[in-house]
Amino acid sequence: MITQIEQALVERLQRGLGRLVSTVKSYGGELDDSLSTSRLPICLVTFGGSRIERMGTNARRHQSTANFVIIVAVNSLRSNLAARQGGVDKREVGVNQLITAVRRLLDSQTLGRLVKPLKPTKVRTIFNNATFKGGAVTAYAIEYDAVYNDLEPLEDGLFPEKTRDVENPDYVFSHYQGEHSEPAPMLEHIGGNIYDPTNSASVPFEVETRK
Repeated sequence: MITQIEQALVERLQRGLGRLVSTVKSYGGELDDSLSTSRLPICLVTFGGSRIERMGTNARRHQSTANFVIIVAVNSLRSNLAARQGGVDKREVGVNQLITAVRRLLDSQTLGRLVKPLKPTKVRTIFNNATFKGGAVTAYAIEYDAVYNDLEPLEDGLFPEKTRDVENPDYVFSHYQGEHSEPAPMLEHIGGNIYDPTNSASVPFEVETRK
């Protein structure tokens, strides 16, 4: 689910931000010492961990609240003020504009898969007019909580069943040759007796389940 949420965030931001940024993608170490300002402004998405809670009184089911971080970074072409507020030139997109745009696109969205709408929790500074190769960079992080229901756990002592469905979350065990359990047998027949309490008569019955 973490990957699906991250991909959904990237897709929505790609579609919504348009030419406000040069790139929207999952974070892959772009904000290191080799950062080139020619690639800015940029928007990056990354998973920041999660907390897990039991769902009500059901000890077998859990719900995760995942932290996702949206990083926006701009090149300080003229000044720190322009980097934050934007400039007269269309190319001078301000980081404040990007923060507002990201929140406009993501606040209270469910992305078609969350059990609660996205909740913005924090905006914080990463770099403030920091010097990199090619110029100065200002970057901020916008953090969100994303709540989703975890998979129903396996029965005690069992392994996942083998599957060829790449969309199945258990496919990874088949792909990497982890141990599997045999599928539970199909319920093919239901049988019993119908009793009449007035005369103690009983009629046996048997029902064949449909495949």
